[in-house]
Amino acid sequence: MDAFKTQLRGLGRHAQQLAYRSLDQHLRVGITGLSGAGKTAFLTSLVHQLLHAQETHLPMWQALHEGRLLGVQRQHQPDLTLLPFDYEGAIDGLCQSPPSWPPSTRGLSEIRLALRFVPARGLKRQLTDHLTLYLDLVDYPGEWLLDLPMLSQDFAQWSAQQWRMLTSEPWDRHAAPWRARLDAVCDDSVDEIAQGYAALLSQLRSELAATYLQPGRALLPGELAGTPILAFFPLPPERFERSDDPLRDLLAARYDAYCQQVVKPFYRQHFARFDRQVVLLDTLGALDQGHAQIDQMAQSIQAIMQSFHYGPGSLLRRLFRPQIDKLLFVAGKADHITVDQHPNLLALTDSLMGESGRRARFSGGRVETMVLSAICASQQGQIDQGSGVVPVIRGLDPQHQPTTRFPGEVPKRLPSAGFWQQQGFDFATLAPPRLERPQSALPHMRMDHLIEWMLGDKMR
Repeated sequence: MDAFKTQLRGLGRHAQQLAYRSLDQHLRVGITGLSGAGKTAFLTSLVHQLLHAQETHLPMWQALHEGRLLGVQRQHQPDLTLLPFDYEGAIDGLCQSPPSWPPSTRGLSEIRLALRFVPARGLKRQLTDHLTLYLDLVDYPGEWLLDLPMLSQDFAQWSAQQWRMLTSEPWDRHAAPWRARLDAVCDDSVDEIAQGYAALLSQLRSELAATYLQPGRALLPGELAGTPILAFFPLPPERFERSDDPLRDLLAARYDAYCQQVVKPFYRQHFARFDRQVVLLDTLGALDQGHAQIDQMAQSIQAIMQSFHYGPGSLLRRLFRPQIDKLLFVAGKADHITVDQHPNLLALTDSLMGESGRRARFSGGRVETMVLSAICASQQGQIDQGSGVVPVIRGLDPQHQPTTRFPGEVPKRLPSAGFWQQQGFDFATLAPPRLERPQSALPHMRMDHLIEWMLGDKMR
């Protein structure tokens, strides 16, 4: 009897979700970001702006501006298998003295908000005086998103791709010691070489700001840490010319298992269920590092775009085949440059999409780019050095000491390699602003534009 009641409650929850979708009252949004993009700070700010919405602070959010937003509350999350997003912990860190940035998340997490509003027009306005939009925000590592292209590659193709990177500058000099160890690999040292490969990926990310790193679970293994399914690595092209190679066969089997048992379930259970997707990019960080880093970020963006299903979010598709109908690439940390450089940063981020962006728009997908700062840590200013007025930013450095700097000019498109010989950048990390109390307004740049993009059409 207890099992029957449990099953009945499960059917009830499923019917409730279908009912919300039929009334277009449910929205599931994926939030992810490539390394260093500030994803946790972004999600913290987004939740805070919604819970403590003020018209003077979010003027571009139409439902709020028109006085139709009745309130926003947190709700119990629908997926009990996911960790709850630690919103309170992030806000507590910002309220400390000195404040601290929210720590990076290490896996999937979720938070649900209920937004009660008055419909603006149409049949809904005639039938009811208010509606509730249930918003599920799912936070997941960008490294996992970059694994999805592996589903369309076999082990040989993936190895060739990875080997081209590992033998190209600037990654080559860091990868050389690992490649030398690979030459002497034996059956007993396969797992050790795999651990070395995971350490190499971590080094490339932390020291050279590399972004297109696979497998993503090697960087954030979670519950898979130490399991054989992660113990694989690419082989050089010559290893695929042999007719019989036990090592190649072993690694290929582990690669296939990883794709089928790790990547594909993530796609089916989570990624394919998103209605909308926000991808955060640290465009400035890659630009600061050099040509290879910004070029690899372009490759990452284009690989990501191939993993999305495009098309209008019609009612039938929302009910029976949910798919992403709006995709947003966000160049964050806009407070690290002067405001006159924001148009250039937007143009550069848009150019990184290349032909993939044009194909996505042609197929009906709404793909956009945006420049913003989720938690603004600087103020705009000017200084006169005798030769004219120069725009600057003012804030606190990581040691919480005052700093004033001109960060540099941002190119409008992907520059050539020689650009870095002439241009200098100073996109250094800034300390976060301190919240006086948890309900205080968080300073931001264009979060109201993002909220309108995400929710505006669902709250009319």
